[in-house]
Amino acid sequence: MKRDFSDDLSSLVSPEVTLGERQALLESTVRARAVQVFFAASSVIFLISAVVLWLLRRPEESVAGTLAPVLATVIGLLGPLFLWKLPRRFGPQGALLCVLLVMVLALVVAWSHGMGLQSINLGMLSLMVALGTSMLGLRAGVALALMSLAALTGLWMAELNGLVPLLGKPAGAARLAAHVGLVAMGLLIGASVLRMVQRATQAAAERNVRFRELLAMAADFYWEMDRDYRFTHVTEDLPGRSGLDLVERVGKTPWELEAPGLSDEEMDAHRADLESHRAFHGLVTRRLGKDGQPRHVSISGEPRFDAAGNFRGYWGVGRDVTAEVRAEQTKQITETRYRELFRRSPSPLLLHRWGRVIDANPAAMAMFGYTQRSSMIGQDLFSHYEPGDAERARQRSSRIEAMPVGGMLPVDEFRLLTLAKRRRLVAETCVRVNNADGPATLSFYTDQTETSKAQEALRRSESLLSHLVAVSPDIVTLNELETGRYIMVNKTYEEVTGYSREEVIGRTPAELGIYRNPAELADVSRTLRDEGRVVDRACEFVGKNGKTISAVMSAAIFEADGKHYTVTNTRDVTESERTRLVQEAILANASIGIALTRDQHFVLANRLVDEMLGLDAGSLAGKHLSAIWPGVDDYKAVAERVRPRLHAGERVELEIEMQRQDGTPFLCRLLGRSVYPGKLEDGTIWIMEDVTERRRTEAALAQAKDDAQAASRAKSAFLANTSHELRTPLNGMLGLARMLQQRGLSEDTRAEYVDQLLESAEGLTSLISDILDLSKVEAGRLSLESLPFSLADMLTTIRLAYATLAHARGLEFCVEVDPAVPGRVVGDPTRVRQILSNYLGNALKFTESGRVVLRVTCPAPGRVRLEVSDTGPGIAAELQPQLFTPFTQADSSTTRRYGGTGLGLSICRELASLMKGEVGVRSVLGEGASFWAELPLPTAAPLRPVSALEPGPSAPAKELRGLRVLMVEDHPVNMMIAVAQLEQWGVVVGQAHDGRQAIEAVMRAADTGRPFDAVLMDVQMPVMGGHQTARELRKRFGPRELPIVALTAAALVSEREEALAAGMNDFLTKPVDAPKLRQTLVRLIGRTVPEGESSHG
Repeated sequence: MKRDFSDDLSSLVSPEVTLGERQALLESTVRARAVQVFFAASSVIFLISAVVLWLLRRPEESVAGTLAPVLATVIGLLGPLFLWKLPRRFGPQGALLCVLLVMVLALVVAWSHGMGLQSINLGMLSLMVALGTSMLGLRAGVALALMSLAALTGLWMAELNGLVPLLGKPAGAARLAAHVGLVAMGLLIGASVLRMVQRATQAAAERNVRFRELLAMAADFYWEMDRDYRFTHVTEDLPGRSGLDLVERVGKTPWELEAPGLSDEEMDAHRADLESHRAFHGLVTRRLGKDGQPRHVSISGEPRFDAAGNFRGYWGVGRDVTAEVRAEQTKQITETRYRELFRRSPSPLLLHRWGRVIDANPAAMAMFGYTQRSSMIGQDLFSHYEPGDAERARQRSSRIEAMPVGGMLPVDEFRLLTLAKRRRLVAETCVRVNNADGPATLSFYTDQTETSKAQEALRRSESLLSHLVAVSPDIVTLNELETGRYIMVNKTYEEVTGYSREEVIGRTPAELGIYRNPAELADVSRTLRDEGRVVDRACEFVGKNGKTISAVMSAAIFEADGKHYTVTNTRDVTESERTRLVQEAILANASIGIALTRDQHFVLANRLVDEMLGLDAGSLAGKHLSAIWPGVDDYKAVAERVRPRLHAGERVELEIEMQRQDGTPFLCRLLGRSVYPGKLEDGTIWIMEDVTERRRTEAALAQAKDDAQAASRAKSAFLANTSHELRTPLNGMLGLARMLQQRGLSEDTRAEYVDQLLESAEGLTSLISDILDLSKVEAGRLSLESLPFSLADMLTTIRLAYATLAHARGLEFCVEVDPAVPGRVVGDPTRVRQILSNYLGNALKFTESGRVVLRVTCPAPGRVRLEVSDTGPGIAAELQPQLFTPFTQADSSTTRRYGGTGLGLSICRELASLMKGEVGVRSVLGEGASFWAELPLPTAAPLRPVSALEPGPSAPAKELRGLRVLMVEDHPVNMMIAVAQLEQWGVVVGQAHDGRQAIEAVMRAADTGRPFDAVLMDVQMPVMGGHQTARELRKRFGPRELPIVALTAAALVSEREEALAAGMNDFLTKPVDAPKLRQTLVRLIGRTVPEGESSHG
């Protein structure tokens, strides 16, 4: 009896069970349940009874007294045993056995206790008959009743015969009858209960059938699962109806089934529903059917709970929804296809209801001027119709709205106004369609705007064509093909041939004798019939006056109104032939290359094209265009680029590299245009020009222009910076001069002011000298001296001078001289010192800590390398090429931080170049820089001994003491400074303030016998300038007799040349350097000076 009765209930929904079988199965199930209850109840009752009987048994009782408790014990133990081990199909037999044992027990108790028919235990017989009948059926009940009656009768007979040890008198027949009645009543009660059970099961079976029929309509299969969510039962309404193998589900959980067709998220959500004991409905899964095809199944389930509310599992139904899913997919595909067709349709489509827009495709949006679909939805469609058409469109909408789905209206034309107020003419047809929210109207539009314009254009073109035919300079005629008679001739025909329209219409060319050669007319007619046209045929016609007309004729056949005609276009080329000859002459003598190409081949080319390509005259004709390109790929690329433009009739202009016959490339400028736009087969005219040299010249000019602009920008920046550099010391000098004018200044303060004033003046002088030197270099007029000097002394002087400056800045300064460097060399000492001063000045200026080193080496005989190295910030590699360019520094921040004009290094480069040397720089950013100059300085002869008669450098003043010098200067301050300096040297100074006074002073001194030894002459003066004064003096005094030295603030080369041309001996720039002035006077007056200290010049 160990089978779960839920299996029986589940089998009730099996499709193969009939109604009778369902009822029998239900009765069997109920009986089995009753048997189980009976076993359980009898086990409890009889075990208790056995205990009581064993307790009440007296020791002196016979074996018969022991039989009752033994039977009670056996019956009590049989119940659990049958529940545990007895198969379900033997349940009725087990129940019958138990009933018989109970009946036997009742009889034994009645006999053993001497009660006989008086024993109340015999009432168990009628109870067992009732139970047996209700549980085992009527036949079993009757059998039990008969056995009960037989047992009662036997017991009564035994009492009467004294076989039963009665405690009293034997029972009478009435007692027997009472027991028989009880048995009969038990049989009747059991039969009644059995009947009620049968009726109940029949009703339940009928309800089950109805449930099954309803289930069959709602689902394809029924399923159950236990509390562990494993399928325990799955059955179909009709075998194979679902198309799935349902047996494989039994024993598995939903997530153990393969390919459920659910995503991980959906499966997790389903599992969460099951574990939360929630009902679920319409969960669609996808499985492979028995035929291997995917099928969609919708399952629904409800949780099951027992009477105590404990979860027992799930049961539910499943339905094959493959058809519905596929129908829905088909519907979606159809809707998607419709939406795509609707959206992608080139025709404007618009869905609306009573003129209110529901949807519109992009074509409709574009036609109405909308860019956003959302902006058009909900708009009043008829607001876009012109006022005259809006009301008609509303009436048309009312008619279509009253029609059923599928109804449609014919095409009608309307005038619209777009959102941008542009007018459009459209043709509209509309049809009634179903929409998600009810019937709607779908309108189809055809934009007739361009068509209308085209038709109008066609009408205009027809009118224009008629006009063109009438006024065409060519002869245009229309003839019947069959007869050849003229139908129409234009005005030109009359003018060229001399025949009037009236003389020609209705007659044939043969009748008129228009062809000079009648055979030509026959040939033209034959060609027309065979080929349908004649193209550019040369003919000769005869005019009415007998004059020959040279012409080119084209003709074609066309059909109109069922008849064939010939239209002929004839051009009078009598004059054209002469024009052609002239054009050929022009082409041959043109100064540029001209070529005609057709179908990518040369048709003709003039002489210059052949010469340009290095070809023989006329050899280019027939060659493919790619023949003059360096490569086929290059030609294809150019052709693809220009062909659309030529086809559009545009003028093409390009410069490309072509190739001559000998393989040399050249740059060619091409200008091209098709003969007839849109018909490239008619040819293209090309103008070709070799522009190789022109482009080189232009490139050079452009580069020169860029360089000039860059130089101009650099000079502009230089001038702005120089203005600042000039004004700074000038402002300092003016301020210091004003402060020196104050009274009561102490000697120390005055000395400090004077020192600062001198420092500012020297800085200004250095700046002006740089500018003047660059001016000389750029003009190419800077002259160099070549004289022996002591390089060793110069280096010693430089070391002493710059060591002080270096120590003042906290820097270490040293000079390293290679022993191979000669002590005395030949060259320009001033310019060598200038290069070194620039290098050292920059090194000290830009180095904040560390050291500055001057190295002097001899890389080759006669060459000296001067190199200045520092530990400054260094210079970026990309800035180094600019360093020796005039007016530039490494960057603009250098000017702002350190000042300067950026001329020093460029002057160094120019000076080295003039000396046939070179300069350069080596630097790493952050590691310092090394500037070098390698100069040709040949070794000089040793210094000759100085005699006692030759003054040495220790007596500078003695050389000039007693000399008479005339100082000519119009500026009183300059006059005062010069006179004071000369008088310090012992010179007797005469003064003159303009040229005229100078001439008078010189003449007066000469007349008195005390002539001047030299004249220092300012160039720019009032009354008479320095140049004119010098010319006047040179008329009487020669250069040796009266040396004249020019003093001027203008230091340009031209100023020096002009001064020398005026007769002056030398030229000094202001402010005048005192040592230079002394050396110049000594040199010009004829006294010696120490070697190596000559004038700067």
